[in-house]
Amino acid sequence: MLIVTHASKNAVEQGIKKPLLYPGAPNTFLLEGVLDNLLDKTGLDDVVIAFDHKMDCSLSKSYLSNLKSLSARRGLRLVVSASSLSMPSQLTATAAFCRGVHAVRSKYVLFFEHDHLFRSSLDWSIVDMAFEGGAKMIRFNRRLNISDWQGEEVVQKCEFSDQICETNAYCNGPFIAHTSYCSDLFGVANSQIPNWNGMFGGFVEGPVMRQMLSDEFNLGAEEFRERYPIYLYGPVGAPPLIDHFGDFPGRRARWTKRIKQWLGLADSAG
Repeated sequence: MLIVTHASKNAVEQGIKKPLLYPGAPNTFLLEGVLDNLLDKTGLDDVVIAFDHKMDCSLSKSYLSNLKSLSARRGLRLVVSASSLSMPSQLTATAAFCRGVHAVRSKYVLFFEHDHLFRSSLDWSIVDMAFEGGAKMIRFNRRLNISDWQGEEVVQKCEFSDQICETNAYCNGPFIAHTSYCSDLFGVANSQIPNWNGMFGGFVEGPVMRQMLSDEFNLGAEEFRERYPIYLYGPVGAPPLIDHFGDFPGRRARWTKRIKQWLGLADSAG
């Protein structure tokens, strides 16, 4: 399992002048809540943490110290990707994604950014069935399994199962994939270095989606599916499996309360 985290990031390419902070940093209680949620909902505890470390940020230095303590206490592997607040987050986060997946030693990788939670337990029989049917990546959606993404993502029934559905899009949201396939997909970002966050998505998502959309225009349908055997967990129309509490201030207060409720540290009313 791979979890990518940071304490702060430069998001000027999104028109945000001040660095965005991970809720709770430099403390690790929210990240520990994510880890507990993953163990509870998936049963997995072999974790690589990829840390996008801003070396010119005191908050990031303190967070790194706490991540080292957390990793030692819980038997996690910590991979540090050195960066700076003067660098755009599109570049630094992408580097952390790539360093992290290269550190994964298992055949499959469950990828998670540090601001997500499973709403319900993962049914591994569905995952196994999907991989046996030829899937290379299974995404866990944060919204309904329906076509969207500005009209570019097409979600449709899967030919070999009614428990998953086909998609023509990648997303940085949680997924499980063949580690080698994930590494190859992330490698697209090394040839199309992202310096924006807009129509095609942020971090690795931007260059990957640009490549996928270009291939969809230029390849036949069968060749495109062979190149991108990506699926969504659950049938067409299934509700979200994932909650996202995000970096932005409006989400931060709401989801700090949400994760405390999940951990039993706050009143569930309201």
